Formats: sequence, C-alpha cells, structure tokens
Amino acid sequence: MTETSSNHKLAVVIPAFKPDFLAQTLACLAKQTDQRFNLYIGDDASPADIQAIAWSALGTRPFAFKRFEKNLGGTSLPRHWDRCVALSNEPWVWLFSDDDLMDDNCVAAFYKFLETSGDEADVLRFDAWTVNEASRIVGLHSLHPDQETGLEFAYGYLMGCRHLFMQQHVFRRRAFDEAGGFLDLPLGWATDAAAVIAMGRKTPIRRIPGARVSWRCSRQNITPDRSLKMRKEKLRADCLFLEWLKDQLQTPRELLFENDDAAFLRAMDSYLLGRIATEGALPALANWNLLSRTRTGIGHRSRVALLKHIAVAAVNDSFSALEQAAKQLVGGSSK
Repeated sequence: MTETSSNHKLAVVIPAFKPDFLAQTLACLAKQTDQRFNLYIGDDASPADIQAIAWSALGTRPFAFKRFEKNLGGTSLPRHWDRCVALSNEPWVWLFSDDDLMDDNCVAAFYKFLETSGDEADVLRFDAWTVNEASRIVGLHSLHPDQETGLEFAYGYLMGCRHLFMQQHVFRRRAFDEAGGFLDLPLGWATDAAAVIAMGRKTPIRRIPGARVSWRCSRQNITPDRSLKMRKEKLRADCLFLEWLKDQLQTPRELLFENDDAAFLRAMDSYLLGRIATEGALPALANWNLLSRTRTGIGHRSRVALLKHIAVAAVNDSFSALEQAAKQLVGGSSK
C-alpha cells in the first residue's frame, strides 16, 4: 500500500532492517488512538521480508513502502535516515525505529501539544522508558525539563546530565532542512545529539507531556557492544562530534551566561576523557591522531597528559579483564 493523506501534519518514518521486533513496533502505530499520521517504511535492503511483516502487522492501515536495493545503514546510518526522511513531505517528522515501542496515545499527545504550543518549538520530545527483549520495563531514561535551548541541552549532554535517542523526538521539517540533515558520524553514534542541538538553535526544545516511548535494550544494539571494532568507531564518532560542536560554538549564538566559552571547553574535555575511560586504551590508541587533534582543538595541547589518561584507561581495562576472568572461573567451578 502506498496511500497517504495530504491532511496529516505528521510523518512517522521507520528506517527498517531488523525483523525481530518490527511487528511489535508497527502494532503500536496501528493502535494509536489518533491516526492522523502518514507512515513511511524504508527497507534498507534487508534480507528479511520487511514488506510482508508490515502487511501482517498493519492489516488495512495504509502505509508507504520503499525498498532500497543498496544497503546504506551498514556504511552510513545517518545517510540512510536522510533518504528515509526524504520519502515524506509532511511539516513534522517522527523518525522512529524498527524495534522500539510507544504508548498508544503518543500521536494524540503530539497533536494536543501542537494545538497549544506547537508554534513555539522546532523539536518536541517525549519522556522514555527502557524495555528489554521481552518488552518489560527495566529502567527510566533521564528526565528532561519542559523546555531548554539546544545549547542548554548540549552542555547538559556533555556533562552527563542528558541522555537521548532519536526516537524520542518529533521535529519540524523546516528545521531539519536548515540543519542540512543528519550529521554523518560513524555508526550514527552521537548523530541524534547533534541533530537535536542543531534543530534546537532557534526555538527551545519542548517536552510533550502525558505519553512515553520505550527504547529497547537488546543484543542487537550497538550501545552494549564491547567489541574492539565498535569501541574504536564510537570513540572516533565522539571526536568528530566534539569537533562539529566546537564549530557550532564559533558561529553567532546565544550565550548561556557571560563568557561561557571556557565552560563549554571544560565540559567538552570532561566528556572526551570520560569517553576514553569508557571505551578503553586500545580504541584510544587506534584513534591517536584524531584524539590528539580533537583535544588540542578544545585547548589542551599536552600529548603527555593525554597519554596519562590513556594509561589510566589501560589500568582500568586490566582490572575489568581480571574481574571478568574471576567471574568465569567462579562460575565454572560452581557447576
């Protein structure tokens, strides 16, 4: 089915590849109490029959489907997101996913907010749960204020006070186009943060009350993936994100407070050092040139100091490896 309505203001766009939870995601859309949205599904050359899953889950509910013959998500997830958004033309876009969930009243809550405060924002945000593979709630995502500027969010994100995923957000197409689409970062890591910051520059990011989305934590996510390859790419993406953000701070902008540049640079350095500690010494050494350039760009020129931070990460890596070995040893001996 390729039916869409020109009367709807909202496009729900799903870049699809994984079949495992897709039917559950689409069932959430079919159960929305307010059906005033057009649904677009972009199949990223999946080996699964995405269209058949959509037909089964949605029944007679109209949707637009596009199968891309070339897989793009494997090399550039943001570019795949861009081409999926391009399937639609509604003034508001909700880029969702092929495995997350939403409350039945999310679309209704969006329109209710739009009727009262929609002209005051370019980015709207739902609160969020974390669910496991069995769709059971296992956590609560960090709560966000009712409104904040893109730069307020950026500072909070750097300091670890803000966490997000793209599916929480509904954004105005005009702001998306002005931002130039999604920032092309490896794995799409931190691309969501960059999008929210860029699209939230002119108007505050606003919270939609009364409905939540659920981010699924599963073995298919890249977040818990601790392979060396993944950790190297995540750290590379973090460096490129910080370089992009530093450029954003150089353009004419509002100030959080007088002379806030120094505070932003400290926050960026704290973020970078935290990411080195999280991803470990080997990914840091593999990205040495980029890492050095990034830290120099935010005002820290000593490579010796950077090496000390990597050395601390190496020690932490060793303790983590010993801890894992001990757990396996104890587990094996108890059988």
